[in-house]
Amino acid sequence: MRMSRRHALTRIAAAALSLCLLAGVSAPAFGAPTNAAIEAKRKQADAAQNKLDDLQTQVEMRYEELQQIEDSLTETRQRIVLTQSQLDAANAALSSSQAQLDVRATAIYRNGEVGLIDVFVGATNFNDFISRLDLMRRIGRSDAALVSAVKDARSRVEAAQAALEAREAEQVALRDQARAKTQEYQDAFAQQKSYLSTLNSQLKKLIADERARLAKIAAAQAAAVAAKLKAAAAKAAKSGSGGNGGRTFDAGALGGSHADAVAVAKHYLGVPYVWGGTSPSGFDCSGLVQYSYAKIGISLPRTSREQFHVGTFIPRDRLDLLKPGDLVFFGYNGDAGQIHHVGMYVGSSDFIEAPASGEVVRISSLVARIESRGDYVGAARP
Repeated sequence: MRMSRRHALTRIAAAALSLCLLAGVSAPAFGAPTNAAIEAKRKQADAAQNKLDDLQTQVEMRYEELQQIEDSLTETRQRIVLTQSQLDAANAALSSSQAQLDVRATAIYRNGEVGLIDVFVGATNFNDFISRLDLMRRIGRSDAALVSAVKDARSRVEAAQAALEAREAEQVALRDQARAKTQEYQDAFAQQKSYLSTLNSQLKKLIADERARLAKIAAAQAAAVAAKLKAAAAKAAKSGSGGNGGRTFDAGALGGSHADAVAVAKHYLGVPYVWGGTSPSGFDCSGLVQYSYAKIGISLPRTSREQFHVGTFIPRDRLDLLKPGDLVFFGYNGDAGQIHHVGMYVGSSDFIEAPASGEVVRISSLVARIESRGDYVGAARP
């Protein structure tokens, strides 16, 4: 009778743990499912994104070059305006000096050429005569030099303006080329962006399809596990529960778990098993549990049987309630009244334990233990 109860409870616990694993392990994978098609599409999208980033850089560079050309063209045009004003001034000066020369020539034409007799008659003495003669010569040379200088200045301004206009034409051509190149990169960027959007849409669809496929599989597996669990629970009810060692279950009384105790215990993986051991030099099963909880400020009794009665009880068929830090207990032939071993649940169906003489502190599979030995009797949350 006892063996029948043990096997029934084994099936219940294993089924419950399988259901727990489906809910606790498979679900996160559904958040980012993957397969060969998804990975291939993701690589395509990554490559397309890299190309899009490069095109974005190229567009920015083209804009910088175009702006430099625009700035140079603006400066050239400003200088053209300046030289035009200088040319206007030179033309005005030339007109003025030419008019002055014309006035003098007209006066000479009307009055006749001033001769030496006129200069002599007007002179008061010989020195005055020489001075008047020299002045006449200088006035003639001065008028001619002024007109020549103004013409030279105007020629230089005209040459400068012609050079600037030629430079302007070159810069306009460069600007047009730069605008065309910039537009070319802008068009390529827009096309690449559209292509990347298409790839991302395809990737999202592949992920959605894979998620739906996995969800369908999980639902089918969960339904199968639930059916097995229901059948095992019905059979266990007929054969008897095997008892809970005097403990009662109240799901509402479950408080927070103590994953930090697990973190402490993991520091001692590989420490040898020592019967009665309660320190890092060697642990037995309850010594490891007691020591780990003491490090987080929680005092536990020394033996596994005493520890079974601490905290809130979790029945053997409620593996779905287990959290990291919960104490998992094992009894002879699955009898909660004959507890002989304790470990600490670490998550993902595993527990950490100091197993037996000749062994070391290790992480073991709870479901494998249930399937192979069927001695799991429940858990407690300190």
